[in-house]
Amino acid sequence: MISRVRACSKLYALVNARVSHTVYARCAIDISDVMRKKSMAQYSHASYPHDIAHINRIEEEVLHKTSLEPKYDLPPVSLSEVQMLVKSLKTRKAPGLDGISNKTIKYFSLPLLSLLVAIFNACLKNCYFPPAWRKAEVIGIHKPGKTCDLLASYRPISLLSGLGKLFERILKTRLNDHLLGKGPIIDKQFGFRPVRSCPHQVLRLIESSSRLLPLTLLYSAYTNNIPRPSSGVQLALFVDDTALFFSSRYKQSILLYLQRVIDELGQWFRFWRIEVNPKKSTATLFKYCKIRSRHIVDYDTPNLKLLNANIPWQRSHKYLEVTIDKNLHFRDYIARVRKTALFYRARLGAMLGRKSKLSRRNKRTIYKMCIRTVMTYASPVFAHATPKTLNRLQVIQNKFCRSATDAHWCVRNSILHRDLELPTLSKYMKDASKRFFDIAGLHPNVLLRAAVDYEPPHPTYFIRRPRKVLNDLPDALTAAVEILNEVNDTHD
Repeated sequence: MISRVRACSKLYALVNARVSHTVYARCAIDISDVMRKKSMAQYSHASYPHDIAHINRIEEEVLHKTSLEPKYDLPPVSLSEVQMLVKSLKTRKAPGLDGISNKTIKYFSLPLLSLLVAIFNACLKNCYFPPAWRKAEVIGIHKPGKTCDLLASYRPISLLSGLGKLFERILKTRLNDHLLGKGPIIDKQFGFRPVRSCPHQVLRLIESSSRLLPLTLLYSAYTNNIPRPSSGVQLALFVDDTALFFSSRYKQSILLYLQRVIDELGQWFRFWRIEVNPKKSTATLFKYCKIRSRHIVDYDTPNLKLLNANIPWQRSHKYLEVTIDKNLHFRDYIARVRKTALFYRARLGAMLGRKSKLSRRNKRTIYKMCIRTVMTYASPVFAHATPKTLNRLQVIQNKFCRSATDAHWCVRNSILHRDLELPTLSKYMKDASKRFFDIAGLHPNVLLRAAVDYEPPHPTYFIRRPRKVLNDLPDALTAAVEILNEVNDTHD
């Protein structure tokens, strides 16, 4: 058994690709000359040699496409559509350079809205986007805990025109109908698509990680026509995050195939002039075992390289807001979620505490909306973790139940859950996982159906896979709450 556990390994790496964009901006931060020099030194880099013939061919093709008569096959914009979009605008948004806020747009009269409809239809017919709507006012938001004299200490925020964003939403609706209807986007892409979310893509990663021998490479790219490896490597994309899965019994062959794919991607990045930052890359070697390993990787494990830069090995990595540790225990993720839940609970202590005048129903609603949602985000991904690990989250709910009901220390937690009509976290996550797997099993995406289409392993099997939570017996607290609920139903 120990040899099988040690043989179970999984490789995981993340490569971030940064694409430079030209933005007409008016910076709201007073940057000194020293800051400008530092920023130029920070973002200046040696350009890779590009294929001039390829660049000329692409430019000629773009000029040819733009010189053709536009095909006006998009549905026209109606007044009711604009009224519905204007009604859904959020008023607490900062305006762009034109100074027209969303609150002002909501007060537009019917003649003004009719004029907007005519402008939008003219833009669609002539394939024109007004340049004034493309200009943004860029302001810098200081990052907490960062020094004020560094450019990297500020997060740039672009404030665009409200009318331009309204037109973008109209374009987005028509682009979605075109792209999703005709299917030019590959099934591996889960980002910005209906009935797909971060937990769906993370589930594919975790499910592949829970098997015996697969290895995973993750990287980011800002494009859809990424090369498809043909050597048994599988793709998984979410917006600009991409995962490559590969399985083998031999680590050397795994590293060889992964390095070959990375080299192909590096050539593709240079070919399409996509700037990549290898320093943002990480690699994690997964070994599914019950005992936490001390070393990140074996001493003889070579580094993967991206554009001649080593990819450092790390013990864990956060992918789509879910921290995946090398042993697949989810202890790091649950510790981070627990810390966030305790922070929210402390801020809401005045409303959820013993001396609060709110009713139990209102306290329960606030807890379910603000605290439980944080603890159970992507619960189908980590609900199969060990009960000891999940109990750290249940302790937070137990303390809430005791303070919300102002109960004495001797009152059992099962009674408090019954009085508040609140299921335990294990029960809640098990039900959520069942709904999640049932919906994913009927999803039109073949890849998502394949990720959940398997029988849960035997309870004595040492590897816990995501669907194993469906066969787990209820814990002591959940069983006690169910018994109390059955007694109440019998008396009723």
